[in-house]
Amino acid sequence: MGHVLRLKYRTDQVLDYTLVSRSSQVAVQEGKKGNPEQGGFDAVLQQRVIRAMEDGTAHVVTVTIPQPGPGIPAGARSVIYQHLGDRGDVLEISGPNQGNAFAFPEGEVSVGSNWEGTTLTHLPNVPEPISMKYVYTYELEEECIGRKTVKISFTSEPVEFQLPMPDGRTMSQVKTASDGTMWFDAVAGILVRLELTTRTRPQMGPMSFDIENHTVQELHS
Repeated sequence: MGHVLRLKYRTDQVLDYTLVSRSSQVAVQEGKKGNPEQGGFDAVLQQRVIRAMEDGTAHVVTVTIPQPGPGIPAGARSVIYQHLGDRGDVLEISGPNQGNAFAFPEGEVSVGSNWEGTTLTHLPNVPEPISMKYVYTYELEEECIGRKTVKISFTSEPVEFQLPMPDGRTMSQVKTASDGTMWFDAVAGILVRLELTTRTRPQMGPMSFDIENHTVQELHS
């Protein structure tokens, strides 16, 4: 059975997620790797639909509250307003654009279907999100945290770009690519779980850094 994959917003709808982000960074110089540095945070994320529109879009406020930890003071939180499309696109945003993690196709898809989509992906220490082209695969239908979901895997094409160094005089060459899996409740139109891994390598002269970020977002209400 096929599905037309769409986010289905309802005015006053509230979705609560847990968010776990882990990162590692290793310096590489002349083929020698340094000691890895680990980081990350845990947070709760609440998405509240202020108004659902007739065209399928919605005005949404997202509140993210991280657990206190190194570099994260008690009481820290971020509040972002977004105008979101029903295929996963960000039409408008009040703060720094964190990008979008997925792009649904126009028509119906079923098990084995593939499609391409372009999304904006936010990378740590990069001011603007990076446009990335993904290939998506409708893997199967399975249960995820008690919901019937569509499991979709995705992988990006590698992207290269230049990023100014802190001194403002030199540039670093950056390569990045992402892949992941999502579980989507196609009937309710709700993202149930998202796993995203992004691998980034900035090159600064003879030195490079291997950076990996892994994020899991899961519905809990």
